[in-house]
This record gives sequence, C-alpha cells and structure tokens, in this order.
Amino acid sequence: MLLVFTLWAMVSPLGVHAEKEVFYVLSPKSLNNPFWDEVKKGMDRAANSLGVRAEFVAPPVADAQQQVQKLEAVLERGVSGIAISPNVPESVVEVIAKARAKGIPAICFDSDSPTSKRLCYVGTFNEQAGFEAGKLMRQFLPKGGKVLVVSGGAGALNHQERVAGFERGLKGSEIKVEDIVYCNDDLNRATQLIEGYVAAHPDLAGIFCTASWAISAANVRKEKGLKTVVVGFDTVEAEVQLVKEGLIEGLVGQDPENMGFQSVMVLDRLRKAGEEMEKIADDVDTGSVIVTRENAAEFAASKGYHLK
Repeated sequence: MLLVFTLWAMVSPLGVHAEKEVFYVLSPKSLNNPFWDEVKKGMDRAANSLGVRAEFVAPPVADAQQQVQKLEAVLERGVSGIAISPNVPESVVEVIAKARAKGIPAICFDSDSPTSKRLCYVGTFNEQAGFEAGKLMRQFLPKGGKVLVVSGGAGALNHQERVAGFERGLKGSEIKVEDIVYCNDDLNRATQLIEGYVAAHPDLAGIFCTASWAISAANVRKEKGLKTVVVGFDTVEAEVQLVKEGLIEGLVGQDPENMGFQSVMVLDRLRKAGEEMEKIADDVDTGSVIVTRENAAEFAASKGYHLK
C-alpha cells in the first residue's frame, strides 16, 4: 500500500512532480500612477490569450528597496518569469542575477537596468521620445523662455533619458531649462512642487513633465490662471481631456497597454526557449505617439476614451 501511495503522489496533480502553473510577475515602480493601470490591461490580455497567470508585484509608492524586497519574495515562492521597471537601475542588479541563476527569464520594461543580466528591454525608447517632447516645447514656445522639468525618481533611468532627449530637442532654441525637480512618481507631490515653483518664479514660461503628472501641472495652471505652456508624457484619459481643454499643449504618448502585453509575450517566449533564451532575446520598442489639441479627439476615439 505504501508503494502504491508513493507512486500516486509522484504522478498526481497534488504531488511534488506535478507540472507547475505558469506564473509571470510584472513589477512596476509603484501602484499609485494611472499609467500602470494601462500596463496591467495589456498584461491581463496577454495572460488570458496564453492561458497563464500574471500579476503585478510592486510597492504602493515608488520605493527601490521595497520593490527589491517584494521581488525577492517572489523568487522564493516560485515564478516562471519576471519583468521589472526599476526605480533605480542598480537596485535590481542582484535580484535579476538571482533569477537568471535559477533559470528564470528576467527582463526590464518601461525603465531599463542595462548593466544587469536582464535579457532584454521592452518599452519606449525614451531618449528619442524625450527629444520629441523638446520639439513640442519649441513649437509652443517659439520665442523661448525659462522651463521647469518635473521628473519622477532621480535615479530612474527612463526619466533621465527623457530629460536628456528633451534637452537635446531644445538645442539651438532660446528655451532654457531653469531647474529639474523630482516628484517620486507622486501626483500630489508634483502638485506641491509646481505650486511652490510658479509662486517663486512668475516668469516661468513652460513646464515639461516626464510622465502623467502633467495632470498636476495643468491643474495648477487652471487654478492659478497661468499661461504657462505644459508639455507632458503619457496619454492617460485625464491627460488627453486636459489637452482638449487647452491646459496641456502636447503629450508624447507611450503605449502602456502594449508594453504590458509584450512583456508577458516576451517572457513566455523566453521561458519556452529554456537554455536558448539568450539567443532569442531582443529589445522591443512599444512605440510612441504625439497628441495635441488638433488630434486629441481622434486619439481619444481610438483608445475608447470618453472626453467631455
């Protein structure tokens, strides 16, 4: 009887040798940014199409240490692949190395950690997208002026690349980046920083936001009755509404839903490749788009947004 039971345990779905559920984890920087809601839609769509499980694992607010701690716990409980948007590129080097040592595919999405052992990057090519934002600012500030940059985390590579591209896009113009402030991916913090800055610098001509806290800049602009030009990143519904209202001049939109979708699809291909995963790993550009008042309604319709 003991022999029969032992053999049954080995082949049973409940036994130790049962095939494990395919389970992918995407780790965004935080959970308090509407951008991630769009990424999750794409993640869920890909998981449903593949018949696998996928979920977000991230700190509620941007925190590099908490993000790593949560990823360490994921590796302990078992996972089929991880995709990370690092708060700080260096912070995830060790956890990615641990995943790779276990044979678990590990990639970066949205923001990169190029010195790590991640297999590839999935997301916007951020420096070029920042360059497009610089061109937008030049378009709406043809006479030049002082500009404030509101970035996310100071250590986040994707935001650094956007700022670098933005500054490249301004070269040869009369626009000057007066200062860069960091909101740590928090819209409330962005509002506080912008309110304080415009009060101290009434001659400010423009604000460039490296993500959806362009909402904060637009709200401050409306509340204070300012004429400050606002150029932002991302195209969540609230931002596009503000473009239609003339409170944001232009947006450089990413494709967060495609980012989430492609991250899961890439992880699935890498897992199935096994020991050959490094040979098939390639970066994936998930694309970008420019939204201004001229095409806001058309863009909103394509996304299923309901503008007022």
